[in-house]
Amino acid sequence: METLQNQFVISGQLTKPPQLTRSPAGISHLRFVLEHVSEQLEAGLPRRSYVRIQVVLSGNEAPHWATELAVGSAVQVTGFLNRQEDKNGLAKLVLHAQQLVKI
Repeated sequence: METLQNQFVISGQLTKPPQLTRSPAGISHLRFVLEHVSEQLEAGLPRRSYVRIQVVLSGNEAPHWATELAVGSAVQVTGFLNRQEDKNGLAKLVLHAQQLVKI
C-alpha cells in the first residue's frame, strides 16, 4: 500500500480566545482560530495569502497551552488536515496540531 502524506505547517496569530474542553473519554482538546497573512510567489508574481483555520490540539499538552495562549499570540503549528462537519452538515478543514511553538 502506498504511503500518503498529510503534513501542514503554518504560522500566524490567534484571533479568538482558545477553548479547552474534555471529551467523554477524558481527553483534553484545545481549539483556537489561527489567522495567517503573508505574500507568496505564484508563477513568479507576488500574491497575498490570507488563511483563517480552526486548530485542534489534543492530549496532555492542551491544558498547558490553554494558559499560555491568548488572542494575538503568534504560533507555528505543524500537523495534519482533516475534514470536520458542523451540526448543519457543512464541511470545513481543521488543522490537528501535532506540534505547537510560540513565536
